[in-house]
Amino acid sequence: MTYKNLLISASLGLLLLLHTPLLHAAGPFHLQSYGKFKKMVHMKKVGGVVDLKTALSGSHLFAVGAIKRGEGEITVVDSKVWLAYGRDGLGKATRVIPEGEQAVLLVTAQVEEWQSIVVPKTLSESEMHHFVLEQAKKKGLDTKAPFPFLFEGPLASLKWHVINGLNPEFRGHGGPPLFHQFKENREKTSGTVIGFYSAGIQGVFTHPGESWHLHILFWKEEKAGHVDEVVVGKGAVLKLPEI
Repeated sequence: MTYKNLLISASLGLLLLLHTPLLHAAGPFHLQSYGKFKKMVHMKKVGGVVDLKTALSGSHLFAVGAIKRGEGEITVVDSKVWLAYGRDGLGKATRVIPEGEQAVLLVTAQVEEWQSIVVPKTLSESEMHHFVLEQAKKKGLDTKAPFPFLFEGPLASLKWHVINGLNPEFRGHGGPPLFHQFKENREKTSGTVIGFYSAGIQGVFTHPGESWHLHILFWKEEKAGHVDEVVVGKGAVLKLPEI
């Protein structure tokens, strides 16, 4: 093989590596992850890692993530895309993916059928985590591997935000956030929470040291964003993938 051909082969291999999902579980919901939270936080790597139209082209797709350079939030429910750009504050999300738009972070799953469990009482955030894992085990999911889930219905309280570009005051994990945030607190609201549990894989599609990544979708208001804190109301419905 000539030196020129070696260079071409190496370049192609590098391109393939850069565009290969960091996490690919070929299980019942084909979970894939692009980008890495740790690199965003520790190295300020905020450029795009995957083309959104390509990554979100599947059927029955569910996803959460962030737009390149922290320009906004990505929320997908059953292949319906909601892009909340921070330049619009907490305004309506757009349903159209701009040509060439990219994600800096994205986790996706394909789920054709869900099994539903009614929430018997109001759940604090820690109780919600326990309830999801408890029900997942009962329904046959492997809780040692990542999986998606939904909550639909009443929420006793909610803190959520939409990001809007790099925050110059960011100095590292534990201080001011990496991106500017438009925040809102709500009491006695309702919506669809789309979540991903990372199991033992932290700092990839979840914050370092955390195992949960949640987004909220307000269907009627056409708003969506990242969940900071949530208390799930009695009567809400937990949905787990049918396996």
